[in-house]
Amino acid sequence: MQQIIGQAPIFIGGAPRSGTTLLRAIVNTSKGIVCGPESRVVPALAALSTQVEQMHMPVLEQQYGLDAEALHQKFATSINGFLAPLQARAGRRIAEKTPANVLHFSQLRRLFPASPLVGIIRDGRDVVASLLSMDWPDARTGRPMAVTRDAAAAARLWVASIEAGTAMREDGNYFELRYESLVRYPRDTIAGLFGFLGEDAQAVEAALDHARSFNPASGRNEASNDRVAQPIDTQSIGRWRGQLNAQQYATVMQIAGPALSQLGYV
Repeated sequence: MQQIIGQAPIFIGGAPRSGTTLLRAIVNTSKGIVCGPESRVVPALAALSTQVEQMHMPVLEQQYGLDAEALHQKFATSINGFLAPLQARAGRRIAEKTPANVLHFSQLRRLFPASPLVGIIRDGRDVVASLLSMDWPDARTGRPMAVTRDAAAAARLWVASIEAGTAMREDGNYFELRYESLVRYPRDTIAGLFGFLGEDAQAVEAALDHARSFNPASGRNEASNDRVAQPIDTQSIGRWRGQLNAQQYATVMQIAGPALSQLGYV
């Protein structure tokens, strides 16, 4: 895998409840990279840039003299503007983790040609079981989000996240890891990730003890904070067996079965 390491921001994503907060805590232990709590700004701006590019480019080109490259630069500048204060305070290269980043990796590649993209994959059955244990409210309605109440909605979100991430496998600056490998073989998995990001072996040793430096109060948007504040363990692997009922399991397999099979989970 080609390693294109510059000072462009690092973007981390994956389906919600896939281990992205654990990954953030690990990356943030590095002396060379700061990875703060998820802002949710990056996927919002990436989605907006896609919408503008797909729907409004003729007007922008003809009336405002903006081509696609100029549009990309403007959105990249905007995203950098949100990330710059944390980067300046830390004096380190910045990584931004929001799970939904993965859904916009292809657009983020257009906006940031040199940015490393990191995607994490977890067994979709465990992801759905974990999502159904959440009580996240919909920002518009105040009612519980569909993915926290409906196994089908949760499974569809997992599949969309998987498809968006694995579509980047031919990209020379994309790194993919499994949650299960991260918690079963943390040293080797972190070493691979940090090698991709240009961090040294000392950084790996610090990351193995991420709980010592992780502040669970740092991100209100991250439901896994208390769990991530503990040392790495394998307790959450296979949680679906005790948490999904027969109907939920059948629903998940109907929607996500092919992707689970392709990934070797079934």
